Amino acid sequence: MTSEPASKGGAAGQGGPVFRWLEGLDRLLAGTAAMLGAALVVATVLIVTYSVFMRYVFNTPQTWTDELVGYFLVYTVMLGVAAALRRGDHISVDLLTSRLGPTGRRLIDIWGMIAVMAVAAAMLDSSLDMIAFSRMVGQISDGYVEVPMWIPQMALVVGYAMLLLSAANRLLRIAVGLPVTSAGGHAVETD
Repeated sequence: MTSEPASKGGAAGQGGPVFRWLEGLDRLLAGTAAMLGAALVVATVLIVTYSVFMRYVFNTPQTWTDELVGYFLVYTVMLGVAAALRRGDHISVDLLTSRLGPTGRRLIDIWGMIAVMAVAAAMLDSSLDMIAFSRMVGQISDGYVEVPMWIPQMALVVGYAMLLLSAANRLLRIAVGLPVTSAGGHAVETD
């Protein structure tokens, strides 16, 4: 996605206390999620290494590792969704937008963030329903870990809630002409 150039909107964080608060909360959550995601990747590598070692050195396969690694991967992806939006790392097609002027690109960006928010809100609602159902029926995993399914399903709630917050922050900043910042707090250049 693109936005108005930073030179038109001033320094990141400008725009009053609400914009600074929302940007700070978004940055804090995205940074925390990135650290948790990185820790989960390290844990995943360690668990897979342990599993391979036990299987091929001691001929003792560990039945629980695949299930746990699967849950960790879901959490890793969902924790990274909002951070990817902040960095502008999601796939975008700029075949048409590259031919538009700043106002046209800004309107496309606004429409894009509205679409992201609509999808994130729908998925968040659906995820909350799924968790409520899983808790109501006491659903547990079919694997060896036998974890209550609402625990791995919470990854969806966390990810979509953070995506909704990041998209709202980005939408408001684009709409009022403030620069959109990346996960590192730097203004995203568009031109």
